[in-house]
Amino acid sequence: MSTIAPRLSKQKEKLLLELFQDNVEFCLLYKGSFHGFLVSELKSRCAKQGRTVIVGYLESGLIVGGYTSQGFISQSKAIKDEEAFIFTIDETKSSCFPVKKPENAVNFSTGFNFGGAFFFGNPKNFNMNYIDISSNENYESTVPGGQHSLQDVEVYRVQDVGDLLDSPWRDVSWTNKTRLFEKTGITLYKPCHARVLLVGPVGAGKSSFISSVNSVFCNKVFNLAMVGTGPGSFTKRLKSYNIRAEREDDGTALVFCDMMGLGETKSSGVKVKDIMSVVKGHVQDGYQFIPSQAIEPGATKYIQKPALEDKIHCVAFVLDACKLDSYHKHVEETFQELRSEISDVGVHQVALLTHIDEVCHAVGKDVKYVYRSRFIQQQIQKAAKLLGMSVSCIVPVKNYSSELELNDNTDELILSAVNLMLLYADAFLDEHDIE
Repeated sequence: MSTIAPRLSKQKEKLLLELFQDNVEFCLLYKGSFHGFLVSELKSRCAKQGRTVIVGYLESGLIVGGYTSQGFISQSKAIKDEEAFIFTIDETKSSCFPVKKPENAVNFSTGFNFGGAFFFGNPKNFNMNYIDISSNENYESTVPGGQHSLQDVEVYRVQDVGDLLDSPWRDVSWTNKTRLFEKTGITLYKPCHARVLLVGPVGAGKSSFISSVNSVFCNKVFNLAMVGTGPGSFTKRLKSYNIRAEREDDGTALVFCDMMGLGETKSSGVKVKDIMSVVKGHVQDGYQFIPSQAIEPGATKYIQKPALEDKIHCVAFVLDACKLDSYHKHVEETFQELRSEISDVGVHQVALLTHIDEVCHAVGKDVKYVYRSRFIQQQIQKAAKLLGMSVSCIVPVKNYSSELELNDNTDELILSAVNLMLLYADAFLDEHDIE
């Protein structure tokens, strides 16, 4: 997924920050012009994110918005919030209108509704590029009423600047010497091809991670695996990618296997049975997955007696840090089932937490802060609970997406993730006496 540039300018951001008594910063969660204006898209990205502010951009240049300390909670009744307020920002100043009736502060049933004073969302088509402004007893608003189209709408998480810890919760060396050492070590690893399968929900960043690893070893940003942005899984077939280096003789023994993503329901996405067939080596490269029908023995591209090089040596689960609190129950159950079945066949598993730059403002500015971010640490712990996996097996990464140049600190996180995968792939190969 591309890094999203906020529409809120630094000048307007400063005016908005003046409305908060404590020292805070904003982390962009949702942007209508980027993610789409459907209310459902906003809900999936902003649910359970804590303190939240919504910002709408009128054609006149006026900015309108609202703040809730309760966060986005999808329920039909109003949510009490004594700290809520709505606001406007023009070219020179910001104006704040506190809530008068906290019991009617916010309602998220069909949009982002601040007591009827500022109602973001069109109840007719459930689009967010619309606001209905009216004066009522719920807020001390003096904003003239009316219905307006919005050029754009953004939602930010409001987080304390104090979210950065004094010392990192995981030690990483960010030096060029360390990166070169790790990169060389991966290049020299050649007992045989280490096959790593990436498994995760649609849009988690599996294909983007493969391209990011390839970019690090090619010394240039290059999309090896094709990436889509639609609602369904862009990857339909099993596809293996050999990670090569800038020079042909510096190629790696690393092979990433990409496949269809997990769906939110039993009728969508790849099935557990298909994933296990891939892990056990029964599925040939190029097989197209069918959500309604798992591959069976005798089918085209079914390998009856797989060799070791057909099997998966390590599985990497991929989770989106933006969606940890909003994954469907079915996804969590699928992960738990996979963890059990993959462990039964002796294959080690790790996990990648992607999109970390989108959930923490400081990390978005420099991924070097990732292990000082209290929020990222909490997300890692949530991922561990969701997967039933040790925290030590989960690493945060930032994929290359919109960038045209490599970044040393981004490379370091990617190389750390690859080294963890090779560690467990090597353990699997050792158990099978492969030298």
